[in-house]
Amino acid sequence: MPRILKELKAEHYDVTDGDVHDFVSALAGFGLIEESSRFSSLLSSEEIERYDRQMLQFSLIDEDRVDNATAYQERLKQARVLVLGMGGWGTWCSLLLARSGIGTLRIVDGDDVELSNLNRQVLYNTTDLGARKVDAAAANVRKHNPHVRVEPFYEFALPDRVRLGELLKGVTVAILAWASLGYYRKDSVERIVHEIARDRQIPVIELGGDPLDISVGPIYLNDGSHPSFEDLRRISQDRFYSDDALVRSFQEARLKNEFANGNRSVNAWQSSPSLAVMAGLAADQVLKLITKYDNCNLVGKRFHMSLRTYATREEVLFEQD
Repeated sequence: MPRILKELKAEHYDVTDGDVHDFVSALAGFGLIEESSRFSSLLSSEEIERYDRQMLQFSLIDEDRVDNATAYQERLKQARVLVLGMGGWGTWCSLLLARSGIGTLRIVDGDDVELSNLNRQVLYNTTDLGARKVDAAAANVRKHNPHVRVEPFYEFALPDRVRLGELLKGVTVAILAWASLGYYRKDSVERIVHEIARDRQIPVIELGGDPLDISVGPIYLNDGSHPSFEDLRRISQDRFYSDDALVRSFQEARLKNEFANGNRSVNAWQSSPSLAVMAGLAADQVLKLITKYDNCNLVGKRFHMSLRTYATREEVLFEQD
């Protein structure tokens, strides 16, 4: 009612709450008004109002030619997105997807909230210090959107095929929210996730970068229309490792020492602005992938952007058939 009165007064109509109520009642009496909840069997009238602005965006493009934009929002409601890692990338992606109306977020991380997380990991605040990241994230997601179901798993994703298979059960899209080393190491979590996702035809999106340079993609549809992660892994390894067998053995030993043995020497140097840009681009692609209201631009492509110069480039990893 306040919004209706505000817009009418902006058009110089001198009306009251009672005038508007009587007018709407008269329209309803003639059968000229439908309850908005009738447009969807999945979305409540409150949800339809909540997502009104983005459904306007969906209807503007409407690549899938649906009868009503609520159909796109219903697809989000029915989706389950797996977010592996609830650090900077994972929290920003989760927040954006939750606000957009993803039905279920399955979040996985075995870490606790630390003070050094608070400059960039958007779902945590000072009252969460010492708490499990997934629990704090779940609570804060629900504050942003109580219609989102959150499935928190307090564990680190390990290269355990059975367990990763359980985490991927019923998933619509998986987000690898950490620096992927699966291209360079054997038996990595990323490699196993991709193998399971390929077998189950679950799309996977990767993202990465630092405060100076960000990258988003590629998206693997895993629908048989393109080379698999394993195919690309071999190519990436050939580019990454030296042809000299001795040099390669040192490179492999260094990776094993720095990552596989838990001596992770890479610093999580990140900032909120860089993460917001990166996650915004990734979430946009996930929404398009699920709803099909528009085409995904990053299937088989990795988008790079310098946050110092705003220079961009597109790296093509594969073409779809």
